[in-house]
Amino acid sequence: MKRFASHFLFLPAYGYLKQYAVETEEGVVVRLFPLTEEMENVEWLPGAIVLLTQEELKKPDINSPIPNAQQNYSKTSAEFYYNSKKNIVKFPRNLLMAPPPSIDGSCRLRPVYFSNFDITTMLPVDGTRHKLLR
Repeated sequence: MKRFASHFLFLPAYGYLKQYAVETEEGVVVRLFPLTEEMENVEWLPGAIVLLTQEELKKPDINSPIPNAQQNYSKTSAEFYYNSKKNIVKFPRNLLMAPPPSIDGSCRLRPVYFSNFDITTMLPVDGTRHKLLR
């Protein structure tokens, strides 16, 4: 079991949660909870965590710094760069007060960490690194 927390937790098609944590087992999200105080065994990651399905992770990474490279997020410990001209992930703008009831451990969501996230535009900046959390 691993726990990660960030300024923002994005749920594509729903919205975002502010200062939430994700608990994972074998790289799959099993629980979401608000981070209201410092907790043991929670790794703080400044920026944003995006929860994606396995199908979304299998999409080719058109934002790779290597032209014409066919990569995906699921490669172990690989980092990728975000190019603001081509979005793989849509970042919803609406703030959620709690996770939607349909988001639970059965969804098999995978957390992807986006560092260097611009909180004024609620988007990653050009050149932002992102990686699958395991």
